Amino acid sequence: MDLEVVEPFSRAEISDGVIPATGAVKDSSGELIGELLLWVSEGSLLPDPHDVTVAVRH
Repeated sequence: MDLEVVEPFSRAEISDGVIPATGAVKDSSGELIGELLLWVSEGSLLPDPHDVTVAVRH
């Protein structure tokens, strides 16, 4: 997943909480193995995308 927020940007006009979208994670055979959730507070992503680290476990 490549998430980039480029300034300047306006705040999203959606309610606080998990954004209304689905981010399914599937393995190479297409089996669902997880999902990604993004949260918004006052129109901004939480946490700041620069503070997010993704580690893949095998």
